[in-house]
Amino acid sequence: MKNLPRLVATALAAAVASASGLAVAAGGSGTYPLEWAHSGEVLEYRSCGCADSCWVARVKNVRTQQTLAQLRCDCEKAYAVVGARGREQLYAPSCSAFEGDNDKPQAIRQALEELVRR
Repeated sequence: MKNLPRLVATALAAAVASASGLAVAAGGSGTYPLEWAHSGEVLEYRSCGCADSCWVARVKNVRTQQTLAQLRCDCEKAYAVVGARGREQLYAPSCSAFEGDNDKPQAIRQALEELVRR
């Protein structure tokens, strides 16, 4: 009974992720590809907890596996990195643009498009 709130949160995260096209497992998830229309690049998504409010999305070069841009949410704030050696900077004081009624994969894709293509 002590773990019931955690189990409920995990089940809710899985249901929300399934509805939005994202897969989640207890304690985080593996890496999953999201739709990305640029040849030679891949967009990867990984959940790390907080009922899918902790996540990392990366655009990588398929051949070199070098990260071109990264966007992450730490359950509260969003952070971004541009380039393989870029420094992480605050992207937004809240992750709300990626949560709620929004299409999360599309919102992530759009934000990374802007970061990569400037």
